[in-house]
Amino acid sequence: MTEKRKNINIRRVAQVLKCFTQKPNGWGITELASHLGLAKSVIFEILNTLCEEGLLEKDKDKKIYLCGDELLKLALAHYGNVNLVKVSRPVLKNLAKEVGETVILSQIIDNRNIIIEKVDGPQPLRFTLDIGTELPLDKGSSARIFLAFLPDEKKKEVIDKYKIDMSKLKEELEIVRKRGFAISKEEVYPGVNAISVPILNNYNELVAVLGVGGPNIRYNKENEQGKYKLISKILAAGEKISAQIGFLKWEWS
Repeated sequence: MTEKRKNINIRRVAQVLKCFTQKPNGWGITELASHLGLAKSVIFEILNTLCEEGLLEKDKDKKIYLCGDELLKLALAHYGNVNLVKVSRPVLKNLAKEVGETVILSQIIDNRNIIIEKVDGPQPLRFTLDIGTELPLDKGSSARIFLAFLPDEKKKEVIDKYKIDMSKLKEELEIVRKRGFAISKEEVYPGVNAISVPILNNYNELVAVLGVGGPNIRYNKENEQGKYKLISKILAAGEKISAQIGFLKWEWS
């Protein structure tokens, strides 16, 4: 086999694998051949070889091919090496510029809500905090995201530490989890409103919270349509960061 022929075959295999990022619920041979403009016999050979190597698997009932365990292992190895702050920074900068407010990223460290990255907004009058600042876990929008999305064991540690009365928050946290964001008005800092969203990883675990804070004078001037657009932009940024560390499925209403 010539070098050129080898390269063609390798490229075809790569094209086939990339198709599963577009449609992870599976491809049939005819459908995939048509999509790539290749002969069914070529696709059949590639798919079955990838199955033999564990990169794909075949659902015999549905007659489709799906991602296999070995492909998943490769993906997890990649996401395990992703630096959260590094991948988040461009998204934070873009969001701060787009919404005009300060954007922060916080994480639970030793049961403390710590800011690990921030980008100040461009407004002369703005809300800003330093990296390393501790935010409360018993009030504020980021606290409600953590309480809504943390696993039960970790959540219990936070609840016990801050002596939080969950009976008053249960219904609100269910709403936060369903819609994917939390809003607070002057709960942590006087005159400051905030909106927070979760950052989830490839195991569907909460790893951080993305928050946007600014003077309530600007927030209160927003009409309902403007607030909806603002929340949509923050949600989109949270989804983008989460996708870069492996999270795939969003079901916010």
